[in-house]
Amino acid sequence: MGEPLERRFLIVAGEPSGDLHAARLAGELARLGPCRVAGVTGPALERAGAGRIVAMDELAVIGFSAVLPRLPRIWSAYRRLLGAFDSLKPAACVLVDSPGFNFRLGPALKRRGARVFYYIAPQVWAWHAERAAQMARWVDRLAVVFPFEEKIFRDAGVDARFVGHPLLDELAPEVDETAWRAELRIPHGARVVGLLPGSRAEERRRHTGVMLRAAHALSRRRPDLAFVLALPPRGPGGPAADPDAEARAWCARTSLPAPGGEWRVVAARGRTRATQAFATCCAVASGTATLETALFGTPLVVVYRVSSLNYEIARRVIRLERIGLPNIVAGEDVAPELIQRDFTPEALESALARLLNDSAALAAARARLARVREKLGGPGASARAAALLWELAAS
Repeated sequence: MGEPLERRFLIVAGEPSGDLHAARLAGELARLGPCRVAGVTGPALERAGAGRIVAMDELAVIGFSAVLPRLPRIWSAYRRLLGAFDSLKPAACVLVDSPGFNFRLGPALKRRGARVFYYIAPQVWAWHAERAAQMARWVDRLAVVFPFEEKIFRDAGVDARFVGHPLLDELAPEVDETAWRAELRIPHGARVVGLLPGSRAEERRRHTGVMLRAAHALSRRRPDLAFVLALPPRGPGGPAADPDAEARAWCARTSLPAPGGEWRVVAARGRTRATQAFATCCAVASGTATLETALFGTPLVVVYRVSSLNYEIARRVIRLERIGLPNIVAGEDVAPELIQRDFTPEALESALARLLNDSAALAAARARLARVREKLGGPGASARAAALLWELAAS
């Protein structure tokens, strides 16, 4: 008998978290048989062996108003991917989250005869619930990562399967706590507050100053505190990160004193999960990082701010009382939220102080976060999603 035929997959991951989840999916596909993956890739997918057709950064935008200046680049990516489908002739096309782009690409691929597999459902339960019914016309199979999503999409006619959340597959700090403290020169007895302003430059611009002002106010009355500003890793070939120098630069931009004495703040690149795991509590920009922090069991305050225009548009389309993923998954408030005008240095200082001043409140917050992990089940999401995709590709 001859060698089994190679299965080809066109994959589209338009954001950093999607890139990581898609890379794990690609790794599990390779375990199932010979395959080749190519498409919209970031660093993680490329490390997993995926071929680049479009760089992930070409699709990365935040908010409604940011799309217009990048439309030519986005349109170019769209055309290249349709051309790649015609030449690659994939067994299936895999769309990972990123509904702004994938909701246009997916129907076009379907019209070309593609089998469309959607991994990590767009949050239509937050906005435009009617889009779930639209997906039934062009999605062959949908792998969802939150348990409540399966019924929402099945009721709309989509072949949806709950596979669990891929964060549970590899959620671990980059280093142990001793190494983390040593790298960042944090004294052993200091309590740490993590500041996670977001993975994108625009998010960091809007969130970091407020976080640092709240941190400075907290430090004046709590000399045992150290603050870690968690930043994404630098790109290949970038300059080495100096945690003290970066912290001084951010403080200068925010018109705060340079760190020193009882005002201890360092910037950490590539140590986000260690910060989430080992901090006493965190302030975290809304997104996947809030769910990661919750799964580590670390009490957090969810924050977010966008431009006034984007916020007014979002108010008209988003249909949720809560925006923090831990709160949405739990179905209750397990972490306070400070959004838009409510996100001020004073409000953040107060929310963090409640956790830092009261050990009972801190323990109660940890107990509430345990419900999030219970709702998401166990590890193995990437393998289960890969099995569903492999089965679809063989049909």
